[in-house]
Amino acid sequence: MLHAIEQEVVLPADGKLPEVFRTAFGRKARVIVLLSESVVVEGQDQSDANPLMAFSGTIDWPVDDPVAWQRQRRGEWDRAWDR
Repeated sequence: MLHAIEQEVVLPADGKLPEVFRTAFGRKARVIVLLSESVVVEGQDQSDANPLMAFSGTIDWPVDDPVAWQRQRRGEWDRAWDR
């Protein structure tokens, strides 16, 4: 017989399960985690990408047509006996 524990909780940052799951500790269990669409982790700085954005558009890429460049590169992979 299966026993289900269904509880909506916030998991702490250390990843330890809350006491409500004590009956499952040390036992084989099937775990299903459902997260809401917008998950915000405490302590996570949302501006982590800001330093990288300073480089946006600053890379001088010498390729005018990326598709043609990629096809040319793939053409170099061809072996003589495949042609």
